[in-house]
Amino acid sequence: MVEHRNTTATVRMVLKACESAGVDTDELLQLAAIERQTALHPDGEVTFVQMRDFWQNAFRLSGDPFLGMRAAQHVEMGDFKCLDYLSANAATLGQCLESFCRYMPLLNTWIAWEIAKDDHQVTYRMLSHAGVIPPHSYEFVFSVYVKRAREVSHTDWAPALIRFPFPKPADQQQHLSFFRSPIEYDCPAGELVLSKEHWKLPLPYSDEHLMRVLDEHARLLLAQRPIPEDFVGRVRREIVRELHGGEALRDTIAKKLHMSPRTLQRRLDENGIAYADLLDEVRADLAKNKLQACELSLTEIGFLLGFSEQSAFTRAFKRWTGKTPLEYRRLNSTI
Repeated sequence: MVEHRNTTATVRMVLKACESAGVDTDELLQLAAIERQTALHPDGEVTFVQMRDFWQNAFRLSGDPFLGMRAAQHVEMGDFKCLDYLSANAATLGQCLESFCRYMPLLNTWIAWEIAKDDHQVTYRMLSHAGVIPPHSYEFVFSVYVKRAREVSHTDWAPALIRFPFPKPADQQQHLSFFRSPIEYDCPAGELVLSKEHWKLPLPYSDEHLMRVLDEHARLLLAQRPIPEDFVGRVRREIVRELHGGEALRDTIAKKLHMSPRTLQRRLDENGIAYADLLDEVRADLAKNKLQACELSLTEIGFLLGFSEQSAFTRAFKRWTGKTPLEYRRLNSTI
């Protein structure tokens, strides 16, 4: 089975932010089983599991609740190769951002984008094909998009609205000072919203001919890119949406995906995973994220994950991690 992959350009940005925070980066790479040679290689890649472990340990070792935003500040034009040059030669800000979304698999196969347009605004919704996206990953990606938009437009541009699917941080000033836009928290999904006026904003150095050449090159690269089957990611996303005080029952998820429960389980079997195990995996990821990055009580977190009693949540969490939720929070919390 093809594994989800992530360019090591992101790894290098996080390493720079961690170095500034005094983190031993050799230890950090070792904990995520990433060779330094791979991390520094311009065409290096890591698996989804390595990237997840890398982010979690970087977040823990740095003690910086806004590490994702700090890492984004180290992004330079050219770090993302073809995608950067596409964005620099786009005709409009909307075309710039849509190129990034369309060719995201060249950088990261486990993040996907949905784009919704109406008469007044354009909404870019960030989704995951593999596992739960932690708060600092949303902060990193949204910061990169906003930073790049400002650079190519040569303006102090700000989104019309940002929606984060995690609780408001104790110190919201970091978000407000960088994004300079209204921000909503605890939303069903992470979203970057542009006004139609800004979506149509002409970019000063667009080159239509070069844009066509670069777009064709990106299409060829994408056609050669092995992309993991996305069915499991679709099921994960529906489980995450349902787990807000609900139980995420298999029959409910099957109905949302317009198939029978038997078909759902057969498709999961084809991908080597049972529904109960996938639900367990999603709950474990969500639990760890919430214990690290929000002030909800253990009872509230358990309820949001579909546990009727805190004792049941505690037993499940200890099975997942070998620690109680309280022990895990004491060791990993950055709030």
